[in-house]
Amino acid sequence: MIEQIAKLPRVSLGCFPTPLVEAKHLSEVLGGPRILVKRDDLTGLALGGNKCRHLEFMMADAKEKGIDSFVLGAPSNFSVQLAAAAAKLGFKVRYVLHEDDTSKTKQGNYLLHRILNSDMIVMEPVSPTETPDEVTAKRNATLEREALKLREEGYNPFVKRESEYPPVARVGWVNAADEIWQQLKAQNIEAQYLIITTSQGGTHAGLALGTKYLGNPFKLIGISDHYTRAQATSAIVRMANATAEFLDLGISITPDEVTVYDEYTGAGYNKLDKESIEAIKLVAQTEGFFLDPVYTGKAMAGLIDLIHKGRFTAKDTVVFIHTGGIPYLFVYPKAFNG
Repeated sequence: MIEQIAKLPRVSLGCFPTPLVEAKHLSEVLGGPRILVKRDDLTGLALGGNKCRHLEFMMADAKEKGIDSFVLGAPSNFSVQLAAAAAKLGFKVRYVLHEDDTSKTKQGNYLLHRILNSDMIVMEPVSPTETPDEVTAKRNATLEREALKLREEGYNPFVKRESEYPPVARVGWVNAADEIWQQLKAQNIEAQYLIITTSQGGTHAGLALGTKYLGNPFKLIGISDHYTRAQATSAIVRMANATAEFLDLGISITPDEVTVYDEYTGAGYNKLDKESIEAIKLVAQTEGFFLDPVYTGKAMAGLIDLIHKGRFTAKDTVVFIHTGGIPYLFVYPKAFNG
């Protein structure tokens, strides 16, 4: 483990290291590089996923700072894993639910929140004429009102607004770079590339920082699920450098060190496309595990297309980071029943 990270407070929430497995059949079918899969869908908290690494450090930091509760939006992969972590550690969490298509299906993460008996309130309806900024402002105002209520009840809440994570939340993925590197060395494998879904950028930022700190033993490539290359790069650089400063690593990330493909975003965030459906089916039918339709399905669709375009050679070894998100599969039953 990186020395600066080993000194930080941490709670145990997941089963680490997660497996690094070879996807031999998938590699053969695609006729491209050797593909390994880092199974962070098997972290063990709730139904697994990349957020467990965030939470092990984030929850420990919250305890040290006297935070005993959280207020944030739901349903999401992060919110479900936070609910599970809070149940284990005794935190109070209140969720502000936006009645979007995901919640109306009463499936996926919404169902998991019900099983966890999460404290959820529904914000006032959003008008179709409201701009995204107006919707965000309304959501943030609701978060603040609920935080005030918790303070009046004697709690000390942390309010997590959209896309906002403290630097400590990215530490787990800085450490993940070292975990992957150690696993590759133990198996006597030299990998040239890591492939990851790039969404809000926190996981990518942590992994990019860890990779650089290790001397860049492999190249990190992100597949954006909705942001443009410029937007994603800007967010990754900002978050990586804030984390580097927090850890006092003495390094920084520049935009030209970040690689993100934005050609595979499809119709946008949470919008399922044909290529993702086919990628999810192919992985299930060749390797026996599932990707999700919002994040890893798009990343795998991007990897498959890049292989077909010759971006990787048959001599290359690629590690695909499976960040979880499985509950989203059950939100789209029609897409896979046709």
